[in-house]
Amino acid sequence: MSAKKNIAILGAGPASSTLAIRLCNEGCKVVIFATPEQAPILVGESLVPMIIPMLQDLGVEQEVAEYSVYKPGACFTYNADEVFEFRFSETPSDLPSYAYNVPRDKFNATLLNAALRAGAKLVNRKVILSQVADSEDLKLDDDSLQAAIGYWDKSEPDLIVDAAGRANLIGRLLAVPMQKGPRQDVALFAHVDQTELVDSGYVHNDRIDHGWCWRIPLQGKVSLGFVVPESYAQEQGSTPEEQYDNLLKNDSVLQALAPNAQRVTPALRFNNYQSISERLCAGNWVMLGDSGGFVDPVFSSGMLIAMDSANKLADTILQDKPLSDYEVAIKLHLNSWFEIVDYFYNGRLMSSIKVGMMMPDNAINRFIYRWVSSHVSRIFSGAAASNPFSLKLLRFLVKYGLKDRNPDDYKIN
Repeated sequence: MSAKKNIAILGAGPASSTLAIRLCNEGCKVVIFATPEQAPILVGESLVPMIIPMLQDLGVEQEVAEYSVYKPGACFTYNADEVFEFRFSETPSDLPSYAYNVPRDKFNATLLNAALRAGAKLVNRKVILSQVADSEDLKLDDDSLQAAIGYWDKSEPDLIVDAAGRANLIGRLLAVPMQKGPRQDVALFAHVDQTELVDSGYVHNDRIDHGWCWRIPLQGKVSLGFVVPESYAQEQGSTPEEQYDNLLKNDSVLQALAPNAQRVTPALRFNNYQSISERLCAGNWVMLGDSGGFVDPVFSSGMLIAMDSANKLADTILQDKPLSDYEVAIKLHLNSWFEIVDYFYNGRLMSSIKVGMMMPDNAINRFIYRWVSSHVSRIFSGAAASNPFSLKLLRFLVKYGLKDRNPDDYKIN
């Protein structure tokens, strides 16, 4: 049994539930503190193939599949007419050939219910944290501790896990600095009734006049979100609805990709600021998922990073390894995704792919293209940031593989 047996998790998202399931299955006592969502969860989540084995291990894939849209691949559109398609069936055989587009509220509920079945206790309460004097430890408020009496086998938890997302509860309390990424955009998102689709299951990523958008097909609707410079969003209006509706109506690319789309939900907005906490753990606390760092919606890496970090933290706890080992691994993963995302924004990723597609058709080039594609495609299946060779090959391609092509042709403004 781990020395950290009694666990308090703040937040009830997928990272929290994944960690709780893993720990409860090994005999840990897990209490999840969370309050009901105040706003509708409108982000249609596009999962990547690397998540599928995680869902299988958690025993929830069949339930997820029942309310989701089967996802065979991804596509990227430039100038409304140049489309790059990537099918998961063409990715390496060590990864599944599919994923799912999921309604986030149902996905959250599936994982949370699985955590409760595994033995976790849910307390509907907002925890108030405070720092223990002259130490790096934190403590929960007395009412929260009272709510957990009889569940832990001691009066206080051995470990406090901040999985409350970008609320970053511990980071704000302790004034932990954040390492900022190069992009400081905003995301506006809602559901619409329809858009044009290259494939009814693809996640679509499209360059628009300023920034880019995602189109994620769900059952009976499409999650449509915009990632744009903050100043550009402010030019469209003062409220999220005004900004969203004006972008949908006025952007020249969206006029072609979603000409008849009607918004069917409220529009929400969040700061899409790329960041990594300079510290992810100390004393009796640790950050998990978006609490510790957020990269970018592109490549659908967010859920993968969250659930992967939950599994890494579970392994660290159950194997009695130092929390610093977890911190090193998570920072490496986040920084790798930062690098990959930067290649998307500066145009070098798609430019290098385009060069490969235009190579003369002969046996040698076909072999080279298939081999290179098997590694580059790991970006879209979620595995590139975890595979050192694939990442090194990508670095080589974006530095030396552009030939005379100008990466600005695919740059995101």
